[in-house]
Amino acid sequence: MSGTLKNGEWLKVGESLWSPDGSVELKMEEDGKLAVYWDGECQFQTTDEQRDDIQGIHMQEDGNFVIYDNDGNAVWASDTAEPTGDSTVEVSVQDDGNVVLYKKTAIWCSETHK
Repeated sequence: MSGTLKNGEWLKVGESLWSPDGSVELKMEEDGKLAVYWDGECQFQTTDEQRDDIQGIHMQEDGNFVIYDNDGNAVWASDTAEPTGDSTVEVSVQDDGNVVLYKKTAIWCSETHK
């Protein structure tokens, strides 16, 4: 997959987004964690808890980036939902090692700069 995820799109378990230069990977792990890798080494993960019931992560229309289980329950979120107005948000995997949610400007990041 490309290095971006837009409103309404999913990153399902086992899928990845890659930075343009291919050195940074955002992966929805089989054990339910969202992880950032640089050159194959894990730099960030959403939780230490392992789960086998995760559907994937959804870039919601309201601007929130949310991991859902197979029953539709939210188990992790970026807490970036916008109650009103334009909520167009894009997740970008960057060459510098960071994963960033942009709504014109950065509103959340993984804080994993190289």
